[in-house]
Amino acid sequence: DADAHKEKIFGGQVKDYMEMLAEEDPTKYEAHFSKYIAKDMDGEKLEEMYTEAHEKIREDPKHELAEKKGTSHTRGEAGQITSSDGTEHMRNKKITLEQRRAKVAAKIAAAQAKLLADDDAADDDE
Repeated sequence: DADAHKEKIFGGQVKDYMEMLAEEDPTKYEAHFSKYIAKDMDGEKLEEMYTEAHEKIREDPKHELAEKKGTSHTRGEAGQITSSDGTEHMRNKKITLEQRRAKVAAKIAAAQAKLLADDDAADDDE
């Protein structure tokens, strides 16, 4: 169906969502579409925006790669990753199958020990 495809291509579903949010939850609308609001865009102007974008693509369809930022990452202790731009992230380090099984066995042993300790405490109370 050509009309349905055109509706999707030109952001009809986004327009409907914008209008629904604007009516039902204005604060959520402002949070979700803050960049559109800053550019004075509403649901009615979306089709124009997509039309202009398609025209620009047809004028010059050659894709130019963005310039790389040159950011490097260093991995520290305990999964700490520091980027050259100053941001820091935590990443869990992969563990082997043997390590995972040992971890589970330790948790089971700790749970069993706790249950035994609780049973002993209950027996002492009686």
